[in-house]
Amino acid sequence: MLRYIQIIGLVLATTACAIAQQPEIEHLSIVPILHERSNDWHVQVRFTTSVPAVCHVEDGPAADNLTATDPEPEALRNHRFDIAGVGNASRLLRIVAVAEAGETASDVVEVAPPADFPRGNVTRAEVPLTVIETAGVARTEPVAFGIPLPEGALGHPDSVRLSDGGQELLPIDRTVLVRWPDRTIKWLLLSTNVTLAANETKTLTLELGTEVQPSIPMIVPRVRDDGDTLEVTEGATVLRITRSTGEGTISGADGEMTPLPVSRLTATDGTVFTGRIEHVEVEEEGLHRAVVLVRGHHVSEAGEPFYGFEMRYFLHAGDPFVRVDHILQHDIVSAEMEYGEEMKSFRSLDLVFPTADNSATVMLADGASGSLSSGQRLFQYEDNAYDMAGSEGTRAPGVATVGGLTVAVRDFWQNWPKAFAAEDGALAVGLYPAITPSDRYAERPNEQVLYYYLRDGNYTFRSGFEKRHELLIGPAGAATPERLLARMNEPLLVTAPPEWYVGSGAVHQIAEVEGREFPAYDETLSACVDSHVDIRERDRYYGLMNFGDWWGERTNNWGNIEYDLQHACLTQYFRTGDRRFFDVAEEAARHNADVDVVHSAAGQVAGPGGPRRVGQAWVHSMGHTGGYYPYDYVGMSIYSQGYCENEGHMWSQGNFEYWLLTGDEQVHRAALQLSDWLAGPDTINFDYGNARVPGWMGILTMSAWFATHDPYYLNAMHLIYEPVQELGDPQAGLWVHKLSSGHCDCEEPHYGEAGFMAGVLMTALKYYYVATGDPEIAERIVKIANWCVESLYDPAQDNFRYTSCPNTSVAVSSPMIMANGMAFAANYSGDEALMELVRRTFTRAFVAFAGSANGKSFAYATCSAPMAIHEVSKFTGPTLAELSGQLLEVARDPGRQRLPSIVPNPDFESGIEGWRSRTGGRISLSTDVAHSGRASGMVEGTLEGQNEYFVTYYESGPPWEIMALQPGERYRLQLWLRVDEITEGAPAPNARIATRVRGRTQAAFATNYYDLARIGEWQLLETEFTVPAETDAAYIAVNTVTTDPRTVRMYLDDVAIVPAAAPRRETYVRAMVEAADAEATGGVALVPEGIMDGWNVLATPDGATGSATFTLDLPFEDDYTLLLRAKGTADGTGQLATSLDGEPIGNASVAGDGWSWTDVGAAHLQAGQHTVTVSFAAGAELMLHSVLLTNE
Repeated sequence: MLRYIQIIGLVLATTACAIAQQPEIEHLSIVPILHERSNDWHVQVRFTTSVPAVCHVEDGPAADNLTATDPEPEALRNHRFDIAGVGNASRLLRIVAVAEAGETASDVVEVAPPADFPRGNVTRAEVPLTVIETAGVARTEPVAFGIPLPEGALGHPDSVRLSDGGQELLPIDRTVLVRWPDRTIKWLLLSTNVTLAANETKTLTLELGTEVQPSIPMIVPRVRDDGDTLEVTEGATVLRITRSTGEGTISGADGEMTPLPVSRLTATDGTVFTGRIEHVEVEEEGLHRAVVLVRGHHVSEAGEPFYGFEMRYFLHAGDPFVRVDHILQHDIVSAEMEYGEEMKSFRSLDLVFPTADNSATVMLADGASGSLSSGQRLFQYEDNAYDMAGSEGTRAPGVATVGGLTVAVRDFWQNWPKAFAAEDGALAVGLYPAITPSDRYAERPNEQVLYYYLRDGNYTFRSGFEKRHELLIGPAGAATPERLLARMNEPLLVTAPPEWYVGSGAVHQIAEVEGREFPAYDETLSACVDSHVDIRERDRYYGLMNFGDWWGERTNNWGNIEYDLQHACLTQYFRTGDRRFFDVAEEAARHNADVDVVHSAAGQVAGPGGPRRVGQAWVHSMGHTGGYYPYDYVGMSIYSQGYCENEGHMWSQGNFEYWLLTGDEQVHRAALQLSDWLAGPDTINFDYGNARVPGWMGILTMSAWFATHDPYYLNAMHLIYEPVQELGDPQAGLWVHKLSSGHCDCEEPHYGEAGFMAGVLMTALKYYYVATGDPEIAERIVKIANWCVESLYDPAQDNFRYTSCPNTSVAVSSPMIMANGMAFAANYSGDEALMELVRRTFTRAFVAFAGSANGKSFAYATCSAPMAIHEVSKFTGPTLAELSGQLLEVARDPGRQRLPSIVPNPDFESGIEGWRSRTGGRISLSTDVAHSGRASGMVEGTLEGQNEYFVTYYESGPPWEIMALQPGERYRLQLWLRVDEITEGAPAPNARIATRVRGRTQAAFATNYYDLARIGEWQLLETEFTVPAETDAAYIAVNTVTTDPRTVRMYLDDVAIVPAAAPRRETYVRAMVEAADAEATGGVALVPEGIMDGWNVLATPDGATGSATFTLDLPFEDDYTLLLRAKGTADGTGQLATSLDGEPIGNASVAGDGWSWTDVGAAHLQAGQHTVTVSFAAGAELMLHSVLLTNE
């Protein structure tokens, strides 16, 4: 008999009395699972049903002696059961599925106990691991780190040892986190102590393989449990907890016993609720580390519970300190709750450490300290301000000592409010300290950013909220204050070489190590992660609900780490080993796991959406979770109340990756909760309205599959894929549906999809293909990629439009998220033309992205880009490094901008590039109406939800973003606007210029308003402004003060930003003619430039003399300057003799160091046509692109 039986994809016999919609059992997998470090085992049963069904499993030692498990609580399509094995005996089981139309029962299946884990195929290998001391403090501290292993390499965790520089063997604990499908180890968690000198970089050596024999010390009993008292010993540290009383102690090498802290919650009416322990378990028990989980509720003297809590105690051999994680849990839920009833408030929550002393010492900035007498406290009431017994300060480090006990709180000021308070016989650590005065945060101007949950002097959270605080407790004097701060704020991080992470195969085909394939990408991300942190500091994005998230792009919301910021950063950490990316990812993962995921629910309908379920995730909501404001507050629609069912905005990939790197169970649990909601209830009747729903849901469930290799999650992907197949167009591969408002605002909406949504779907399908190898999936990706080229690609811009509506503008950064799937399609199909297009558009998108540090755009552009870089590296032809260098030079060369003006497209004479409208507005080029010249920009349609009619590109980089303003200089913005139609009663529009720093708007300057009493007339709108310090970009918007629906038709023309001191003109004219429209004579010919696609220039290929004549139209009489755009070829320099209307005006001196505009001369000219003739001398190695007459 086989040691185990695995059944996959088998539709079993049925015993049903109905045929219609009878449940069929599909994707069946029955596998015996051996437990780690024991001989116990269980049978893993996973399957789907063709219709929702309530299932159970019957199992037992014989076919005539089967016992049924409890049935599932609801009808599902994705099912899982785990049946305990008994000794070495086989188990027999049968699956029963009950649906409305009938019942299905499988055959009886016999399952033998599992074989031992395989040994692995690596006899001996060494992995160098790096630890860097960054705080300038010598220290010894525990570390826990995950290491990936290639499939087939190692089966037993004991075949691993760790040495300090190849010399001293370090005692380690080994925990298998996940195994490959062949049952070898995929991720292994190791924990040990590491000693480093100040600023030391140390290399540890990890040895692994079947020949590795670790030195294992004699195991002594570490856990004693008599049913009431649990005692855990780790080295000299002993933790004792008595379940019946909830009391306990921690003792160290000196034998002194410290009582365990008590979680004390004070309600808004003053009632005190004390933490009561309800459950105690040992989560981890090893030679080096033990983890004890305590769970309970805060209970009043009357026995009423209010808010749950968990506390994890981490004990390490050889370490006098104990890490304590306190997790507050808002688990107050009922099915009858309505909107607002989930919000529960309390006055304060303190973690109280009983002591024999009535005073405490707290650490202050710069190594100073302060004393607290009983009744006094240090209150960190903002990120940059604290009060200590009447004395003010900025940022307290978060360390206090009372008697023989020291307590440190990680990220103390970052998670404000916080406090230390001395009480009679206790130190109270204010994790949610009492707010004094009670109106401290009332009616603050930026309430929705920082104070929404504190505004009435209480702490108010929504059902399902959790929050973890990490503390360190130990004997006073066991470590210097500097060592404590280093350990809390810059804990040691063990990092494997990038080659090992990438080469393990456990992080899924990301680009090779830093600099090898695309160094500009790594340089850009290095700047981005620094800017991300700088923006947080500048705008003070801190607070216990906020820390780790980024402020949202919708003006009044938090981002809920949209596009999986932690995954984007951890991918770059895998590629580079750069700790900065790990730190940002850790902050994001911890925030997201606590605040953004619904941890408790009872099916309540308490706001937008259907019944609330555990595992759903809040999406760009006000206050992260919503619940603080009424519907559509400040125009935020459902997101002011909070929405957690938007399947196109959920992710767990980064959280799984963080767990695999650290073993963090709080983040792991949140990732599983979200994945289980998707795999279970959300697949009962999975459908979608656009491609990003199966895209992000597919990425989410495939991330769970790769992190667990549990078929339950792969089965969820099977169910997600069903409607993708059913709705997918046979040629397009995806669902070609009617586009929604914002994606198409035409009177008769077009059909198709948004490019970035197709990109997300292709990435999900690529993961699915990697897991299954199904060629139908790969061929579908090829179809989608080809559809994107046919329906979205704009050859004139060499980029993709935002959607398949031909009237949408180019989405400059979309290829960053589309290229992974499209490059895979090119490689799979061998399509060289697609390869070239993907390489070129991806590079153009990267050029536009470079430098953006906004949280959303940072994650959007990088969440799948390393996979795309990996795919593109397989192409033949120029590398991304070569192509990006060329395109960056082109894009950033001011001499290549269409005009020598601050606004890249000020007059619409050649199109609408660089401008867009908002939802409901259709922007187009009008040649029927113009203020001057031949054209203007026109917007028409019914706009709603946003207030901008015209807006220039931003977060797009060159050539269309305004990036030439000089900080400290004063400018004038002016533009001409004509409104021909606007809804009666709608406010008048005006314009503004918004200045930006590292991707965030920091200031805005408004013009006068359009006078609606003179509707149909061109009117001048203008303002003057001084550019704030650090400004690196800006955008112009024609806007209004309402987001209510309004129908408009308006025109924009002759936009200018000029120095305020420049001579004033009501209209700045820029009459330009390019080389293609000139009349060439003699040896002058029109030739390609050879660098930038579409750039044709005038030159003398044969070295003969010749000339070119340009005809320009001027709208009115004025003083004009003539400029030529020219450059030398190779080392060529020289002069171009120029005449205006037949009279010499000057010579243009041209050098060979790039394109530049050369001032030839000035003249007073009448309105009408004028000719400019440019003469090339014999042998001139010069190129001419365009001529310009301007009064600017």
